[in-house]
Amino acid sequence: MKKSWLYGCSFILLSIFATACGDDEKDIYGIFYADIVTCHTNKGNPYFTYQTTDSAPVDTLYPVSEVNSDDMGEGVRVLLQYRPIETLSEHKKQVEIQALSAIHFDTLRIVPHDKIDQLPDDTLYLQSVWKTGDFLNLRYRIDYHSRPHSILLVADEAELSGDTLKVQLRHSRNDDPEGHWSNLYSSFNISAYRSRPYTTLQLYVNQVNFNYKYYYFKLN
Repeated sequence: MKKSWLYGCSFILLSIFATACGDDEKDIYGIFYADIVTCHTNKGNPYFTYQTTDSAPVDTLYPVSEVNSDDMGEGVRVLLQYRPIETLSEHKKQVEIQALSAIHFDTLRIVPHDKIDQLPDDTLYLQSVWKTGDFLNLRYRIDYHSRPHSILLVADEAELSGDTLKVQLRHSRNDDPEGHWSNLYSSFNISAYRSRPYTTLQLYVNQVNFNYKYYYFKLN
């Protein structure tokens, strides 16, 4: 597993945005889907892949019209809202894109043991967390006012042995004043775990809405 050294304020800045799929949007667009997907291109033509669950096969979505977005890049994860147009095969569809939004996309970072306690551990409101293939995905709320927050997924370098990969979600408010709840998505690439014989992923989240802070996932 590749080491990633983290010091001081070398945090990934988290862009703040809100997402919603209310009744008004359904009236305008009709029924549509929203998934966290991975961006790809083939000879300049964009397409997207995703899994509905960790055990599900990979589905591929092909847009029927041109997609212009600065948020796309090979392997980048985004939130895609779309409407199915035609089924090409069991796991391939043509879709009409309703919206494509950037989300917080990062990679699991290995932190030296003497640095782990220096990372902020501010609370957040966790709504859901799920694993799909090489990605750990989260939907949550943060109390946002005006300053950019940061979110990191880290593992303690001293706790990499054994059959359980222990990771922690670390949130920094960056001294942001109290504001309003903002809905956010994060997706983390955890493919580095494949270099070790882990069988279980343990996730720590300092959440305010439940009295437990650990989640467990099987690793294939």
